[in-house]
Amino acid sequence: MFKGWIRSFIAVGLGLLISLPAMAVQIEGLFESERLVSDQSAEQRTVAVKAGLADVLVRVSGHERTLEHDSIQALLGRAESYLAQFSYQANDKAAGTDQPAFRLTMRFDGPSLIKVLSDSQLSVWGSNRPSVLTWLAIQGPNGRFVVNSENNPLLAEVIDAEAKRRGVPVLLPLMDLEDEQLVSVSDIWGQFSDRISAASVRYSPDAVYSGRFYRSGSSWNAYWLVQIGNQRQAIELKADEVRELFAKSVDALAEVLAEKYAVVVSGANSGDYAFKVVGLKSVEDYAKLNHYLSSLQVVGRVEVARVDDTGVAYRVALKGAVEQFLSVLALDSYLEPDNSGFEGVEQSFFWRP
Repeated sequence: MFKGWIRSFIAVGLGLLISLPAMAVQIEGLFESERLVSDQSAEQRTVAVKAGLADVLVRVSGHERTLEHDSIQALLGRAESYLAQFSYQANDKAAGTDQPAFRLTMRFDGPSLIKVLSDSQLSVWGSNRPSVLTWLAIQGPNGRFVVNSENNPLLAEVIDAEAKRRGVPVLLPLMDLEDEQLVSVSDIWGQFSDRISAASVRYSPDAVYSGRFYRSGSSWNAYWLVQIGNQRQAIELKADEVRELFAKSVDALAEVLAEKYAVVVSGANSGDYAFKVVGLKSVEDYAKLNHYLSSLQVVGRVEVARVDDTGVAYRVALKGAVEQFLSVLALDSYLEPDNSGFEGVEQSFFWRP
């Protein structure tokens, strides 16, 4: 029966527009940027547009090194040609200060920028990004404390602004009674992973970023651990000012995530990957699955290799590495790998809509 309705579905080419719920976090405004300018002159706008486009390119590629590429340097030289829309608003915080009087809001041509990145063999990081729970303990003049929105709103705003700059969905813990029963400031300071992991469960993050800030001599120092699944990576940073240390911390996090999830999309296919999906129960499941696979940036073509009573076998032509394809599947959580098979046997996935 399964095979019958799937074949009927393929034969008639039934077009179903089915929306997929986000499994990670959908980032809005990837191609937007803001800059403060002192006036609305063309000269001021030219400088601001170039800086804004540089921010967008780093956010969309996931890497600061993108700006070093020759093709990107050439692109920045004609930044205004990629500007889709801009507007000015008065800077409410400028009154009585030396801040610039206007806020320039810019939106750039996303498809054109993605094409330049792809043609240049540079990475593209889509809008579906992993949520990151951030546990940060800071050594202050009155002792150590954990940063959260309730008790440290100004520091939380700094983290939020830096995370927005890089397009990383960062979440801070509530540090309510439930959190305090599971993890302490000392646990976070000492990087006791078991305690931090236990306290993180309620938030269901895709990654956990735990660290400590402390002053040593004239500089601020940070020690971080990034945990994505079973993978851990340590990061050590130093800065003259604590504000700079926040920026460097988010930059380091974004670079680690982009290495795993951003895709270098080439014009030619990197190879085929064959797999089978089981657990499809309806035509709608099949439509959702096809829509999902076709929407992935790393996938160039989707083919149904065969249909039987247990599921559907696919062959996808990849524009990136197999590891990147599998990382995206793990992040989105629609397809859960069946690890009970034998080596050399076609990989199977369970459909989890």
